[in-house]
Amino acid sequence: MGFGAILLLLFPAQWSAGAKAKYMITLPHFTWQQFGLAAIGFLFIWYAVVLLWFGGRRLKAFFARGKPAVREPLPHVWETEEFMEDNLVGEATEPEGVTTHAWNSFGFTGRAKRNPDDELLGLVPDALEEIKTALHTVEATGGDKSDFISLFKLVSAKYERLKDGPHLAAINEWILENVPFALSEDELGQLWE
Repeated sequence: MGFGAILLLLFPAQWSAGAKAKYMITLPHFTWQQFGLAAIGFLFIWYAVVLLWFGGRRLKAFFARGKPAVREPLPHVWETEEFMEDNLVGEATEPEGVTTHAWNSFGFTGRAKRNPDDELLGLVPDALEEIKTALHTVEATGGDKSDFISLFKLVSAKYERLKDGPHLAAINEWILENVPFALSEDELGQLWE
């Protein structure tokens, strides 16, 4: 319900067509500059009232306080000479297998300087997985030693670089431990040929 409707309800006789012009308020004699100054003034008054109403205690405490007193820091145990002389905690150590080097103490080498045995390290787990698959196939189908030897020929052809590598003895040991049938040293040597 608007302001005009409220006035009409309160003063119905006075709101005839001619009387309406008598009560109408127009503001042509105010400028925009005067309006802006009045709005800013009322805004400052409004915020001052709200600030005093809701923050009165804080304002009183703020203005009554003055300069804060300089507090003396509490003494710390580690600042005494007793703890400064001995390094009780010790130096930080690197995890096992990790070393720290200066930025200029290492460099990169070309392919010619690589150790060929290091390149075989990635092939060993792959070859062992293939041998496990061959063993699983022989066990699942109920095969025997001749079936394993024929499947192993595929693995040895794929990983023939391992024949001359230093890891062959460890792979052969693993085969002897995990094969469900007996293999002689001659048969084990023939597997890789």
